[in-house]
Amino acid sequence: MKEERDEEKEQFIKQFEAGRLLKGLRGDRPLSEVCKLLSVSTAYLSEVERGKMPSDHFLTVAAKVYEVKEDELFSAWGKIPILAQKEVTNNPTLLTTLAQIGREKLSDEEKEDLYDMIFKVYREFIDKKKKK
Repeated sequence: MKEERDEEKEQFIKQFEAGRLLKGLRGDRPLSEVCKLLSVSTAYLSEVERGKMPSDHFLTVAAKVYEVKEDELFSAWGKIPILAQKEVTNNPTLLTTLAQIGREKLSDEEKEDLYDMIFKVYREFIDKKKKK
């Protein structure tokens, strides 16, 4: 019960901070002007900037409007980007690999090292492919 409340509290704080990030990205631009670019109501954007969980579509559009990486906004909200969701859903090997990593008794540091190695192998693969 206490763990659930702690997780809810952490998520609330994360959403509040993400909303502040979004408001910071808007800067001095008027709410109504940005809402037109985002195709949302001023009420919706105001709620999101105060910490309401936005839709995935909203985050994708907001990343383009604010010219930031989509991954950055999704991460700020504790969400997984749509492309990453599709990759995991469409690739059983990737899903199995990630699930197995989660089952292992690895520290956060060990997991980070492992993810760094996976990313390095990916980059080497892409670089080799581009040279062909």
